[in-house]
Amino acid sequence: MALPAQAPKVQVSSNGLEATLTFKIPDGKNEVPSFTAAQLLGFLNNANVTFGIDQEMLKRLADSPIYGKPVKVAEGTAQQQGTPGYFEYTFETKFNRKPTIRPDGTADYMSIKTIETVQKGDVIAIYHPAVQGSRGMSVRGQILEPKPVRDLPPLFGRGFDRSNDNLTYTAKLDGKIEVNQGKIIISPVHEVQGDVGIETGNIKFNGDVIIHGGVRDGAVIDAAGNVIIHGLIEDCDIRAGKDLFLISGVKGNEKTMIKCGGSITAQFVEYAIINCSGNITADYFFKSKISCDGKIELSGNNASIIGGYVSAVQGIDANDIGNSFGTITNVSVGVDVERTAEFEMLAKKIEDLNSNVMKIKKGIEDFDKLGQERGINVKEDPRRMQLLRVRIRDEAIVQEETKRLAKMKEVIVSGKDASIKVYRRMYAGANISIDDHHVTITDNHERVEITKTPEGLKLTRITGERAKDK
Repeated sequence: MALPAQAPKVQVSSNGLEATLTFKIPDGKNEVPSFTAAQLLGFLNNANVTFGIDQEMLKRLADSPIYGKPVKVAEGTAQQQGTPGYFEYTFETKFNRKPTIRPDGTADYMSIKTIETVQKGDVIAIYHPAVQGSRGMSVRGQILEPKPVRDLPPLFGRGFDRSNDNLTYTAKLDGKIEVNQGKIIISPVHEVQGDVGIETGNIKFNGDVIIHGGVRDGAVIDAAGNVIIHGLIEDCDIRAGKDLFLISGVKGNEKTMIKCGGSITAQFVEYAIINCSGNITADYFFKSKISCDGKIELSGNNASIIGGYVSAVQGIDANDIGNSFGTITNVSVGVDVERTAEFEMLAKKIEDLNSNVMKIKKGIEDFDKLGQERGINVKEDPRRMQLLRVRIRDEAIVQEETKRLAKMKEVIVSGKDASIKVYRRMYAGANISIDDHHVTITDNHERVEITKTPEGLKLTRITGERAKDK
């Protein structure tokens, strides 16, 4: 059907939920046309607008047209989107494992949160089922479908119970709770409210250990998981299979031994021997022997290394190295000669073991061949059984040592391009090493980065501010 030349323009929004009429502005030359509500409805129907029409508005426009401006005359019904199923966890899943920096520049180690614990019977998660949406209708009468939403499968893991309706999850035991690769794991935690010492005895635990007090002289802590110690550490022996958090620091006497399979966060370290497979974050080191396979970051106002031997494969960031008294301070990054030699020795050991395994296999084959030739069963021959035992033993050793070699290689590769950054002052008396390059600092230097070049170690001025810990 042809429309009159002065017919209002019908427009439909891109989402199909609104239609408007726009009356042409009179040109003053021709008679202004008038349209009845029925005619206006016809114009809409001609544009396939059939749903949600505002009949009252059509009547008002028929009586008093609004020129040059689109007027809404039809409105559809939007589809209501549904809500997919989701889990509401009642425990913290993310932690701040580094100290925050106070306005005065000091590091607040009490701000560190390391693990979340629950008690038996605690609700740990609530499932909210999916709620499907509802259909809508466009002004052209088209059904608008909501996006389908799905329910999630039940949570998996260990240490918790699930209600029959799969909506409520509760802890089965007291312990540490964490989300690991989509699974909830509740594992036992050994918790000591006070100090560890003569009264408590040594601690050996196949999990996490939390000590709300300190660790006194002579105590031993050996944990397969994380170790969190809130009080001061003295002359003791600490071994953590995962991360170690020393909230009040270490005040040893050169016999304090600490070994950590993960990363270490400590307020300070004095007179201690530390071996760490991960990174170390601390305020300062004083006359300690520290070895780190990752990176060392000293933060806060002090952020200093004074005396001792400190090495980190991936690099060191500090404010100060050494002091104005000329205290001898040894700092190294990258891969030293000893580590390279250890790698080469292990590779040679694996090569020799593999060669020996091949000889043993040949010996077993000779036994079997001889038995076939003579028509006898040699499987129970003591000599063959001894060869078999040695082969099984050596193959197991090769497997384990190959894993260790791969880990060593990974550490060595991570030390490529390691540097030492000193954001305040490096004092005379510091001995600096990167890989197999060494230099003794004879003058004070401010704000420098030490890197390795083919010609030797290079000192470069640092510009800009040091990034602040959050």
